[in-house]
Amino acid sequence: MFRLPSASAGCIVTTAVLGLAAGSTASADISNFNTTLNPLSGSSFQLNDTFSILYDLDVAHLDLDGDNIPDQDVTLGFGDYLGDYLDPEHYIIDFAIPGSGDELRPYFMGEELTDAATVDWRLSYALTPGDSSTIYSTIMSGSADYIGGGLILNITDGLEWPVNGWGIPDVGIPLGTHWAADIADFDSLTFTYPGGPFSPATLTANVIPAPGVLALMGLGGLAARRRRN
Repeated sequence: MFRLPSASAGCIVTTAVLGLAAGSTASADISNFNTTLNPLSGSSFQLNDTFSILYDLDVAHLDLDGDNIPDQDVTLGFGDYLGDYLDPEHYIIDFAIPGSGDELRPYFMGEELTDAATVDWRLSYALTPGDSSTIYSTIMSGSADYIGGGLILNITDGLEWPVNGWGIPDVGIPLGTHWAADIADFDSLTFTYPGGPFSPATLTANVIPAPGVLALMGLGGLAARRRRN
């Protein structure tokens, strides 16, 4: 479903659990998440463009009781890795419409997490592209704040939850455990919906680059990297 670009023997096992081809990245790597959206039925939209997310793989956060909240942290120590999502057509973002009475919760491997808190939005992998009735797993979700022309989508705890759960055998963590990785350089997205065929909806990560990236861009010292504590 997504992959890392180049191999590094020290992290092959760890990145395998993400569903990625194991790899390492240079310090200049940065998330690249800026896609237009196709409107689906109701308040759902399908992603159009490939995107990437920079992970901090020093720690894995395990959800042991299915409430979408980490219960245990496992030290991995593999640093930052850039994951490329190559099948955006399978990803759907949907929203709980204020005043509708609808309740929105994350999914994991085909099941709604009924013990999880309700969310304002969720970004999920669907088995059938563009079909929200086939949502399989939610990779991000959280609260939303209105801004002119759109929404700021806050990612709960700055975490991304891999679609298929834990996939490394014989390390003391049951296969299929719901777990999350830290997103290294953003913890919110901006959703805009101007409307009309010539102004499509968009979804963009609010990335804060690492200082080293800014230096390479000739902008060193203007921003600092944000990490989840």
